[in-house]
Formats: sequence, structure tokens, C-alpha cells
Amino acid sequence: MKRFLSRGAAALAAAALSLGAVLAAPTSLAVTAPDEVVRTASNDLQSDIGKNFAKYQSDKAAFYGMVDTRIQEYFDTQYIAQLILARNWQTATPDQRKRFEVAFKNMLIRSYADALLQYHDSVKAEIKPAQMAADAKKATVNSSLVRKDGPPIPLSFDMRLKDGPDAAWKVYDIKVENISLVTNFRSQVAAQVKSSSLDAVITKLENGQQVVTPVKAESAQQ
Repeated sequence: MKRFLSRGAAALAAAALSLGAVLAAPTSLAVTAPDEVVRTASNDLQSDIGKNFAKYQSDKAAFYGMVDTRIQEYFDTQYIAQLILARNWQTATPDQRKRFEVAFKNMLIRSYADALLQYHDSVKAEIKPAQMAADAKKATVNSSLVRKDGPPIPLSFDMRLKDGPDAAWKVYDIKVENISLVTNFRSQVAAQVKSSSLDAVITKLENGQQVVTPVKAESAQQ
């Protein structure tokens, strides 16, 4: 992460912070609108990290565990894995699909969580109303990430409504300055699978090897 400790780091941290806001949203009997999920949760997440900052700094396992628990609850990790593997999903075994889903999620935590902790009090998300039909199953929530040391960074969340008794809006992609996490990782994973195998890619991810590069916008590198 050291090479991102500039505007790039702030962009990634801001993305992670707003994602964390989605993760912190409480459940309820009524399905909360996607933009409200993000908006109402943002302050709660920043407050949580602020109150537990010292603890999370000294006990990273506790911090990563909190992020992991919320990702599993509020992100559609299976759908994300399916989108990233693309055609490789069709030929993967159920075991390979699950292993990739878990290993990829853990890679995201390793890549973004530290920046989330470091920059939690230096960015703030301004959430815009979601534009969608009343019966929509998918929606995009746009936001501007206001920073203390630079211009706002555009960030958007692609979300879909999961049906069933526990219906809820869940994140399946994010875009930092219009760069899609799913698209970025899909091309890299496809190249890795082609040059070796799906099992080899999964094993590398499980072993903590960085087989893909975290999303960063070109302007965020300046």
C-alpha cells in the first residue's frame, strides 16, 4: 500500500470508507432504499472507527474481522465472484467458485482495510439520491468524496436488490472516478487464469499473494 500513500491512497481509502458505510447499515423489516443505506450509515461507521481507533490500530485482527463480517452481510460476494470470473465461472466446480469467492474477498480486505483505518477522518461522502424506477432490481448510487487536501473524488456503487424473506440492497461493484472494480479485476484474473489455471490463481490468493492490482484512477496517481 505504500505506493498509494498520496492522492491515490486517499482515493482508495475514500472508496473503502464509503463501502464501509454500506456495510454498517442496520437491517430492518422494510427494505431500505440504496442511497439511504449509504447515507445513514456513513456517520455511524466514522463514529465507530473513531471510538475504536486505538483498539483497531493495535489489534488489526479485530479490525479485519469487523470488516470481514460486514462484507459477508452487505456485499453480494458470490455475484461479484461470478462477474469477475466471467466465462471461467461456467467451467468452475462449486468448490472452486466458493474458494475463489472467499479468497478474493480476503484479498480486498488486505488491499483496502488499512487505508480505511488510516484515512477514516479525512474524507466525507456526500451521497446523491438514487435514480431508479419503483420496481427496479438494480440501482447506482453516486457520491462525491470530499477530502481535506484535494478536490472531490467521484465514487459510485452498483447495487442490486436480493429477493427473499431477507430482501436487501447489496453492493456488487464500485467505481472510483469511473473505473470499475469488477472490470479492473476481471481482465487481470482472466489473464492469470489463461497463463496458469484457475486453481493456481485461487491458491495464490489463498496464500496472500497479490495476483491482481487494486483499482486506482489515473488522475489519483498525481
